[in-house]
Parts: sequence; C-alpha cells; structure tokens
Amino acid sequence: MKKIIILLFSLLISNTCFAIGVDWNSNTISAIGVGAAPDSVTKQGPADALARRAAVVDAYRNLASIVYGVEIENHTTVEQLAVKKDKIKTLVSGVISNARIVDEEKLDDGNYQITITMPIFGAKNSLASAVWENDEHVAVVPTPVVPVTPVTPVTPVIPATIKTNSSDTVQPIPAGMITGVVIDCRGLGLERAMAPNILDVTGRTIYNSQNVDNSLIVKKGLASYVKSDSPDDIKVAGVNPLIIKAVAVKDFSRNPVVSKEDADKIIDKNQESNFLRNSAVVFIQ
Repeated sequence: MKKIIILLFSLLISNTCFAIGVDWNSNTISAIGVGAAPDSVTKQGPADALARRAAVVDAYRNLASIVYGVEIENHTTVEQLAVKKDKIKTLVSGVISNARIVDEEKLDDGNYQITITMPIFGAKNSLASAVWENDEHVAVVPTPVVPVTPVTPVTPVIPATIKTNSSDTVQPIPAGMITGVVIDCRGLGLERAMAPNILDVTGRTIYNSQNVDNSLIVKKGLASYVKSDSPDDIKVAGVNPLIIKAVAVKDFSRNPVVSKEDADKIIDKNQESNFLRNSAVVFIQ
C-alpha cells in the first residue's frame, strides 16, 4: 500500500521488463515479463523454452512488486502487513503464484514476453481473499473502532456497527429505512482505493473495513465507484440511499471527507438500518 490505497506501479520499467499495474475497472492486477535465452544455448527449441521460462519468472517477480506495494488501508501496504503476519505473507504468495498467464508471444529479437493477471477482489485467488480471509488478517487500524453502544467513548472514531464475519449475504433493510449512502465526490479528484474510509471534517472515521464483514469485502470491496448519480449507477446503495456531498478528499485523494452534520446523519441513519454492514456505499467520481 507507499503510497497507495494503492501504491501502484502503473508503469514499471527495467532493462528486461515492465509491469502493467492495477486496473480497477477490470478488477485486475497485471504484469508483463520478458525473458531471453542464455547466449550459450544456440539450438532454437531449447532457446525458446528457456526464454519463455525466464519471461514467466520475470512476470511473477514484477507482479509481486506491484502487489506488495498495494495499500490496504490507513497507509498500510501489503508488504508492511506481510512483515507483521507470516500467514498473510504465505497467503499473498499463494494468490500471486496462482496468477493466470493471459498472453504470450515470441518477440522479433527472439525474446519471449508473458502477461499474467490476478483479481483484486473475489472469493478465489484474489488479493482481497488473502488479506481479509478472516478477522486475523485484517490490517490493523490505527484508531480502534468503537462499538455501537460503547461503555466509555474514548475515541472520536464512530463506526455504527461491528463486523460479525458471519455471512457474506447482504442483510435485508426494513421497508422505508435508508438503504445505503452515496458520496458525491465529483470535482474533487477522488482516486480509487482498495479499502477507502469515509471521514468527517473533525477527523472522525465514519466508515472503514471494521463496519463490514470480511467476506463481503473479499467479494466486492468497501465501496463502488461510479461516474454519475443515475439510478442504475448507484443501485448498490439500494432504493432509498442518503445522498451526501463530499467537501474534500484526503490521504492521497482516496478518502472522501464530509461535513460534521452529514457525518452525524450517516451515523444516525445507520443506527436504524445498519446499511453500512452491507457495504452499501457508492462514491461518485
């Protein structure tokens, strides 16, 4: 994740290869590797095989460089999380090794080029599945999350629910209640992120990964990103969403900031219907 809720290498170039990077629209992280046969190998068949093998190794190495640079949440990268938790490192290595070869070709100079890709979200072989497999794997949030009814409120962070990790099924919202929230960030230069937070102008965290069951985060992430407020675009927020205008973005333009009054409104309405647990959150870019 230094710095990205997502530190990407959107174009990484070296003397032998380059990487494509993170593509939010296609939900993929991709890398390209280029390999050459040793000069000592002169026969065409063995030379091609060794060049291809070198390209595959190069592609997976580049993919790892991109993945370990991805920021999960609160300026914590995959690499930082893996250093703290060996199991995370093992899981991330596993999903990288399961990346698919989606294109390969022999170049005019005799080298081979290989393109590999893996999903960002999804239940199978995704980066999210490695990081959020269960509560143990969630990145540590610097400010602790406060339960809905804390005994002693000692922090300004006020998420309105606690994740239970009991199901990846979206919970029903009672009729007539608020079903989600749409944060209009148009004109503010919002950047996409793996685990964005909603903040208010006082610094409170209104929404983060602690609001949502891990299984839902793995499946679809914390928020949907759209370009307009048309009903089809914002349908993730349900039939009766709150529409909130962001006043700023921060943390490398990845986290929307809302007014204190609008933050209080989100908290109040979520206390009634608990829509945040469904990650019923849409950001308009």
